[in-house]
Amino acid sequence: MKSFEALIQENIKSIETYVRYRVEAKADGEDILQDVLMQAFRSFDDLENEESFKPWLISIARNKVNDYYRKKARILELPLDEDVQYVSLNRTINYAVYETLNKLTDIDQKILYMYFWQNMSVNEMAERLNIPPGTVKSRLHNARKHFKDNYPEEELRMSKMPAIMPEYVIRKTDKEPFETKWEELMGWFLIPKEGNKLKWGMYDYPEKTLTEQFEMSCKGQTEIHGIRGVKVRAIEKAGKNTLERNFIAQLTDTHCRYLAESHEENGVEKVFTFLDGEAFLNNWGFGPENIGNETNLKCRGLIIRDNDKITCDSGREVMDVVGRYEVTINNRTYDTVCLMDIGSYDENTISEQYIDSNGRTVLWRRFNKSNWRWNFDHHEEILDDKLKGNETITVNGVVCYHWYDCITDYVI
Repeated sequence: MKSFEALIQENIKSIETYVRYRVEAKADGEDILQDVLMQAFRSFDDLENEESFKPWLISIARNKVNDYYRKKARILELPLDEDVQYVSLNRTINYAVYETLNKLTDIDQKILYMYFWQNMSVNEMAERLNIPPGTVKSRLHNARKHFKDNYPEEELRMSKMPAIMPEYVIRKTDKEPFETKWEELMGWFLIPKEGNKLKWGMYDYPEKTLTEQFEMSCKGQTEIHGIRGVKVRAIEKAGKNTLERNFIAQLTDTHCRYLAESHEENGVEKVFTFLDGEAFLNNWGFGPENIGNETNLKCRGLIIRDNDKITCDSGREVMDVVGRYEVTINNRTYDTVCLMDIGSYDENTISEQYIDSNGRTVLWRRFNKSNWRWNFDHHEEILDDKLKGNETITVNGVVCYHWYDCITDYVI
């Protein structure tokens, strides 16, 4: 195995980026980085192989960052759960703290800043402000109360999705693919039955960072245009932005499909139903006449996969089971079948979905053909300019680049 110094040299940029992204205060970030390196050095002899070094180092950094915020939370007396992971990326607790402080008076901001960031004692604050220690205590008590009253409640219930995509291993087996009942909403992973809930996250590559996270819940029976379905609420969080969608979905013995979708744009609720033609079908329609995705999965021989080479009928959209795989993630191994989707969403998009015998998604991976385009920061770029170096597969001889992965709390 390589030396500690050599492995640190290879991975230091990733750890620096991780800490800098999670901790806005530069000095605090530097202190945390030093703590990470010191702990890693002391524990290095316990590491069994160098392939585990980077995820091991990131786990140390994650714990140090979480300790940092727990300490800050205790100072402000925030009622945070012990198992909370501060991983909402662009909207971490650090952002919420700053936003909440901006709502407070100058007096509250000043006294909290001295106590919270400068770690000054009551006596030091009294001397600096030229007021009695008793007055400092009173102001500090009031400032804490005002802070807690203004702190956003959703930040106290942060998602348990990890900030970094867990390492996983996919291994093809020689066993025959099994048949399974797959009742999840295509692309959204929730089974639309009353009472069901789900959280899931999207991880961009090569960074493997959580870029979007979703909270899904079924809200009861509803009817649209005479067809009975289940209302599904979806909360999307991407950085500081939050969007609420509502679906109406229908699950039958053979198919799962969307009947309607609604969301708000510029203060106006937009509603699309299965009767709205392409405006609905282009995003939410699947199968002939929007029959939906089949729930009874089995291998039909429509797609042939040989390692990273895939062949199929290039003239139409196709979904099929292409083999049986063991997927190991979070120290658990799942026996799965791989469902490949070529062109259902867009002719240049491909996905592979690893589904277990319970009909639940263990891992979902997205690929795009090299000519696929995406609007990054309001200007269009060819996707492979962003994803050079990522894993590739070929579909009928065309190179496709790995873009992002999705996992749910089913495997977390």
